Amino acid sequence: MIRRLNSFFLPLNLSIAILIAAIAVPVSGKVFRLFGGTDPEVFLNGTLPWDHAYRTQMTVNGRQATVNMYAARYSEPVVEQLKNRFEEMGAKVQVARSEHGATGRAVWPDRVIGFIVMSPPSEPMHQVFIYEPESGDRSAPARFPVPEYRNGTTRTTISDDDTKTFMAIAETYDSSTDIHSFYSRELQGSGWSLVAPATARNGTIGGMAVYMKGSQVCYVQSTDKPGQPNMVTLLVKGGRL
Repeated sequence: MIRRLNSFFLPLNLSIAILIAAIAVPVSGKVFRLFGGTDPEVFLNGTLPWDHAYRTQMTVNGRQATVNMYAARYSEPVVEQLKNRFEEMGAKVQVARSEHGATGRAVWPDRVIGFIVMSPPSEPMHQVFIYEPESGDRSAPARFPVPEYRNGTTRTTISDDDTKTFMAIAETYDSSTDIHSFYSRELQGSGWSLVAPATARNGTIGGMAVYMKGSQVCYVQSTDKPGQPNMVTLLVKGGRL
């Protein structure tokens, strides 16, 4: 499984691939294999044609949460499978889709489970993150290790202190050129080096840029989506390229 996930280092999904690679190895005994069971209340109970993946504890939107990560073939209708499976478990499901995946929530009277599906058309697999905040844990503001893009709305933050990994997904109506210009100015002004620039084409800047500072790597990705909010994906991790 790790070998398959590590093969996903392609431009459209580089940030998610590195996040998976960073957390899909055992760290202080905290990460372990998941195996399907028969309990109807267990999400991956052997009824879905997905690969087994991993479970770990991370901070999602400022709260401690159990995060389950799965991979599924691109031919599988993953979002529909998610929705149907959660509804079988008695939840009301809310889904927001895009051409590169979906985000959503499964809501019960006493708990909420969130999910993210990353499905760039260039990739052979879906990557699915399913997270459930711990009960009774009060939310705290996420601590961004680099400047937050504030002219927009941060939808999701995921962080893990053990692997020094941080990811944020935000939406904004600013152009990808504005976003990349902001991070170029802010990061290079605070000691980061640009090691792989975003793509400049016809007067616009889009795609992914990569920065380094010591042993840290920062990935900034945004591409214009005419008539729709642009998605900003920010990933910071400790370690080398």
